[in-house]
Amino acid sequence: MQTPPGPATDPPTVVGPDRISGFPLRAVVSGRLWKAYAHLTLDAVYGTLGLAALLIFFGALLLVPFGVGLFLVVPAARVLFWCSAAERRRYAATCGLYVAEPRLPAAANGPLRKALPAVLGNWALWRQVGYFLLLIPIACATSATIVVTFAVSATLAALPVYFRHLANGRATVGPLTVKDNRTAFMVCVLALFVLLVIVPTLARMLRGIDVLLARTLLVRPRGKAMAERVEELTESRARVVDAAEAERRRIERDLHDGAQQRLVAMSMTLGRLNSRLKNTADPDMLALIDEARQDAKLAIGEIRDLTRGLHPPVLTDRGLDAALSAVAARQPMPVTVDVQVSPRPPITIEAIAYFVVTEALTNVTKHAQAHRAEVGIRRIGDRLWIRVTDDGRGGADPTRGTGLTGLADRVSGVDGTLRVSSPVGGPTVIEVELACGS
Repeated sequence: MQTPPGPATDPPTVVGPDRISGFPLRAVVSGRLWKAYAHLTLDAVYGTLGLAALLIFFGALLLVPFGVGLFLVVPAARVLFWCSAAERRRYAATCGLYVAEPRLPAAANGPLRKALPAVLGNWALWRQVGYFLLLIPIACATSATIVVTFAVSATLAALPVYFRHLANGRATVGPLTVKDNRTAFMVCVLALFVLLVIVPTLARMLRGIDVLLARTLLVRPRGKAMAERVEELTESRARVVDAAEAERRRIERDLHDGAQQRLVAMSMTLGRLNSRLKNTADPDMLALIDEARQDAKLAIGEIRDLTRGLHPPVLTDRGLDAALSAVAARQPMPVTVDVQVSPRPPITIEAIAYFVVTEALTNVTKHAQAHRAEVGIRRIGDRLWIRVTDDGRGGADPTRGTGLTGLADRVSGVDGTLRVSSPVGGPTVIEVELACGS
């Protein structure tokens, strides 16, 4: 049996199936033929399973005009995909055929208004519908054929053993009446020929029909496989970005609620101690206490700056407008902030927008020699548009390894785009487009 492709490689569309020997007597003593018998016998079971899945799916479609079907189509499609996955496992176990498995589009996990058209427009769904529509009549024919021919042949092969125990001590086989050992032995030889030669050949042919059906309709075309791989990598990258942002928020909360609060308490305690000992303690001791208090205040300020750089609490509590207004107030030059985002984008997109603006303003302060800057953010549909401009000297170049390179990396992590226009003499315009979902 061939080994299925590993997850680390770009898998071929189809691997297999196992080859059954063309010599019937050699095939009889191999396990592959008996697996083929099992596969063909199970055709009726899986055909029934597919029929149930189709009834559920088409029943959901028929209920769509009444409203309730809108909520049933996606779950019904999942049932169909589950049945197809069970079919692929059966082919792998009984035929050595490994078929690349398609999956529902990522939008199927989203809101209904996006999930429904994405599912109904999915090529793999309708191929699987076609597979089960064809499997049902084929399964009835193959299962019945293999079971009947095998059972009848095996029964007639044993005829010399039991025909005398039948009624009147004889048996009728077609035009033959078996009433003696010679006739019984002749029927036995013919039955063995059918059992050992005809049935294996028939099984190979019927299994070939099943395999052809699977390779045609259950398979995932190479172009689609690559597209789904790209989609999977995009989704995994988005999950990594979300996880990193969640970790930054956790660290910010731990610093704010833990170390910062302890330093504040210590600073207050040192202040009370200084007040109590002011008239009695040695001046050098009071100086040391005051120095420790100042160090605690400096540490508190540093932690606040650090948490602001990780994920400012005001961003979570009050959104981009308040967070960026606070950033603008700390700049050494006038900064106009105009934020119109309704509804609020996801927290990860908000954080990226915040850090894009803060890094851009930091670059303006350090390098642009600007007198003023403007920040504009708009949400239009499912896109977030960010524009940062300044009246500085220009000449910013993302390819020279400046902070703009970090901005581009951060934006690309969520499939955003960054454009920089910075002619020598200015002005510099940074435009960012982010997808912020529904």
